[in-house]
Amino acid sequence: MKWKKTQINVNGNIVDAVAPEIISASRSTDIPAFYSEWFFGRINAGYTKWINPFNNAEQYISFENTKAIVFWSKNPRPLLPYLKMLDEKKYTIIYNTQ
Repeated sequence: MKWKKTQINVNGNIVDAVAPEIISASRSTDIPAFYSEWFFGRINAGYTKWINPFNNAEQYISFENTKAIVFWSKNPRPLLPYLKMLDEKKYTIIYNTQ
């Protein structure tokens, strides 16, 4: 499946971004356990920037089409205060705690 593309405003600059419907958050970094506050700041901003670890290429990811977020965590407790925000934004939440 190809991701939809969009453009977003980053500090006054228009940049290209992908706008996936499903975000797989924290597959290699446990975002719920260690970076929940940062992640939800990015949700409120409407986008994040990802740096490919294999080639250092930057890619912007817009949340404008996001319908579901998959969280991978061994400790989802720090994420719990943010569940209401996800519900208000009508995101489907999927957890994997293994």
